[in-house]
Amino acid sequence: MSKNKNLEKNIENSLKESSDKVFNEKSKSTYKKRIKKASDKTSNNKIGLIRLICYLQKLEPAFFPLVIIENIFASTIPFINIYLSARIIDGITIGETREELISRALLMILLNMFIALIRWAIDKIIIVLRVNIYNKNDLEVIKKALYMDYQVMEKEGTLDYIQMAADGSNYMGGISSLAQNLGESIQHIVMIIYSAVALINFLLIKSDVSKNAFVNSGLYIIILIAAMIFTAFITIHNIMENSMFRSSVFQDSVSSNRKFGWFFSLINNYKYGQQTRIYDMYDFLDNFSEEFKKETGNHWRRIFKSQLKTNNHLRVVTTLMMCLLYIFIGMKVYSGAVTIGSLTFYTGMFTSFMGAVSGIGFMLGSVKQQTFYLGNYIKFLELKNEKYDGTIPVEKRLDNEYELEFRNVSFHYPNSDKPVLKNISTKIKVGGKMAIVGRNGSGKSTFIKLLCRLYDPTEGEILLNGIDIKKYDYDEYRDLFGVVFQDFNLFSFSIAQNVAAGVNYNKEKVMKCLEQAGMSERISEFKHGIEEEIYKINGDGVEISGGEAQKIAIARALYKDAPVVILDEPTAALDPVSELEIYEKFDKMVDEKTAIYISHRMSSCRFCENILVFNDGKIEQMGSHEELYDAKEGIYHEMWDAQAQYYNEG
Repeated sequence: MSKNKNLEKNIENSLKESSDKVFNEKSKSTYKKRIKKASDKTSNNKIGLIRLICYLQKLEPAFFPLVIIENIFASTIPFINIYLSARIIDGITIGETREELISRALLMILLNMFIALIRWAIDKIIIVLRVNIYNKNDLEVIKKALYMDYQVMEKEGTLDYIQMAADGSNYMGGISSLAQNLGESIQHIVMIIYSAVALINFLLIKSDVSKNAFVNSGLYIIILIAAMIFTAFITIHNIMENSMFRSSVFQDSVSSNRKFGWFFSLINNYKYGQQTRIYDMYDFLDNFSEEFKKETGNHWRRIFKSQLKTNNHLRVVTTLMMCLLYIFIGMKVYSGAVTIGSLTFYTGMFTSFMGAVSGIGFMLGSVKQQTFYLGNYIKFLELKNEKYDGTIPVEKRLDNEYELEFRNVSFHYPNSDKPVLKNISTKIKVGGKMAIVGRNGSGKSTFIKLLCRLYDPTEGEILLNGIDIKKYDYDEYRDLFGVVFQDFNLFSFSIAQNVAAGVNYNKEKVMKCLEQAGMSERISEFKHGIEEEIYKINGDGVEISGGEAQKIAIARALYKDAPVVILDEPTAALDPVSELEIYEKFDKMVDEKTAIYISHRMSSCRFCENILVFNDGKIEQMGSHEELYDAKEGIYHEMWDAQAQYYNEG
């Protein structure tokens, strides 16, 4: 329990540091710096909006145009209602007939119904297209991830693009939400145009000079236009500033949100239910939940406080402007320039103008933030593969006579300059049995990753039959290998699909491989046989043990029927005796193929003609068991004697 207490304490300290960093900023200068930081980051993505719109058009060409059309209709309805309402009021004032008044009211109703019907039809289409966009976007990301070079996928920042885009989508909506916000911005722009034309017309109306000469003067026009521009500027500035602050807080919270998101996903995973109950982790999990509530509470309090400050500023500015406008319109009415109905029309148009200005401020702030976050999708999708894909076909040999050679190969992983392999040179004669042994971290698994071309060497070259493997067609070269990796994975599909690594499969071949792997007896116990789905992701799968999963992974390697079969320490968690039994069975399964066994233990060496001994990224020794064991000063002799109690016969 002390370990749990220490872990809880570390988490509390981490959360406190994060909270202090994000939320305890009281000085105005720090506030301004945060806004500038967010603004600078977002401004670096100016071209991102155009690229996102192009990407959206690629996903669903009709969506954005329909959103624009729908929002133009939406902006037209208020103008129609204000204009016709004003005409009805004027009609009542001047004593128009009932028929004339009713006709205007009916016209307003019919226009509203007609536009509402069009918007309803467009909205129905938009809803379907929005779902398509979500699905197509997810598919694009999945396809990109599947076909991306493994070494690119592992680079620092590659998956961060997707994580930030996903976090931004959860926070502000996805790519279709961006289009919706752009459409609403267009709606506000159209409304501003309607309002501006009406208000300019209002300014140009001449009145009776004898009653009020001021309303006809240029100063009157300048004051009102300046007030409107000032109001629009202050409104948009305050809204954008608040938007950038929200963005800044969110950016600093991405890491903690990801951490808590990961943590709470564990609670919903049935596989972890045993641990939480056996180790009585309820208080620990509850404490974690409380800390998260505190942190998110502070997060939203800061945002609401900023929003309240912005809203108060806008209320003051809008109220002052409305008072000024009523005074000026009242002067026009008093001078006889406009009617009572026009008073209603122009005040309504100014109210619409202010609403549109506020709306476009909010929309542009949202679009700016969404462009920053969703631009990471584009960055991810535009990542280039680094591997050179050759064109030379791999010779199909019935005798499987291939020779692989490492020639002065050195390698370090992406994001690290530390060498993992150092000047490796060796030949692998396809058709024999080879063991690769060494202590943990000596470079064994990395050697195999380079052999299978998951990575390319940092220095040197790897040859197949004397030709650099980069020059071969990548897919054909990859088909040479069937590998059971140390950290192999099975999927929540049927057993047959896991073995065949595909949707379609040969049932007889699947059963034969499972039988060779020692899994046939267990398969016979399943209700649906090889069609049985493993794991309870969908609620109706079966649970399998680690040893059974290992057998299915071996069957998958056998099903591929590749010339070279590699066993990369998948038995590391087993005891040496169990590991020896698996190697004995596996050796019989691949009797006619090349087999490469990788382990930090020595059980695999009994079946191999050639053994490579790795140490600190180098091949320390090479030879047969007898040759290496007789070299009593070497690592192999030392390791064998240390484990001899498990392997000596008799």
